[in-house]
Amino acid sequence: MRAIKIIAIILILLVLGVFGLIYGLPSKTHMERKVTIAAPAHKIYQELITYRNFNKWSPWAIKDPNAAYSYTGPQFGVGSTISWSSDNPDLGNGSLEILLTERDKRVVWEMRFDGYQSTPTASFLLSQKSANETEVIWAYDEEGVEGFSKIFMLGIDGFLGGDFELGLEQLKQRVESLPNFNTRIAPQQVNGFYYLGIQDSTLNEPSLVDTRMAIDFGELTTYINQYDLSTTGSPLATVTASGTFDLKFICGIPVMRQDTVYNERIQMYYQDTTQALVGEYYGSYSGLEVVHEEIEKFASYYNYDLVGDSWESYVTDPEQQSDTSQWLTKIHYPIQ
Repeated sequence: MRAIKIIAIILILLVLGVFGLIYGLPSKTHMERKVTIAAPAHKIYQELITYRNFNKWSPWAIKDPNAAYSYTGPQFGVGSTISWSSDNPDLGNGSLEILLTERDKRVVWEMRFDGYQSTPTASFLLSQKSANETEVIWAYDEEGVEGFSKIFMLGIDGFLGGDFELGLEQLKQRVESLPNFNTRIAPQQVNGFYYLGIQDSTLNEPSLVDTRMAIDFGELTTYINQYDLSTTGSPLATVTASGTFDLKFICGIPVMRQDTVYNERIQMYYQDTTQALVGEYYGSYSGLEVVHEEIEKFASYYNYDLVGDSWESYVTDPEQQSDTSQWLTKIHYPIQ
């Protein structure tokens, strides 16, 4: 009987010791891996703010090629989400959501796994070392770890370290294989705006288009001055139809909303809030066609779907700046 009591006491002490050990373990954990990629930071950042290409470098996609994926939220940036379901226990079910972005410097994801209470974060920290070299740190952080999960966290480096290394290596291979673009292109949120516009058409010949647009912008400026309207943005033009011989377009100037337009040729338009690929181009207008081609290629490489009509915003006033190399034009392509 005495032996049983002694064994019971020992077991109780062991249990208390285990619980004491667990209680004393840290309630948060951190693990990270890093790699140097031969590319500027903005080129890597483009990969991390969308999940459209994630499975092209994800260390987990190869675990189950038959896994089902779905995407919700915006195409890029905060709120963008990828969810997956898999019968493979090494992958299981879960989701990732972008929580924070800091342009060309940091992207933070929230990680959710079915059956796991906590929501750890995965952070990508970008540090550009030279014009064509960037260090990327992929970090795993979890706080509020409780109970026996603390013991699991002791081995997090072994559980996930290899996956993070593989993911960074595959990210490096993808980014370094992507083409370089002469134009700075980035996805952006464009807030909705009103603009006064004139619909017009002409033969699809650059000099004729320039002449017609100059006349239309002149009419719009005269109208705005006549009625003392407040402009809210740069002059813009959008092509609504383009053929071998004819070109249809709208020239516009963003203004504060007004209910009445006192001109048959001038109409009030509204551009909805949209996500768009925006290219920033410095140079004469003769080079804009190449920029449009680059944005379309960018959309293809980064898996963005172009929708609706694109438009050009002429930020620099040629009458105020004679040096064409300083003319800034922003080209917008809506995406969904």
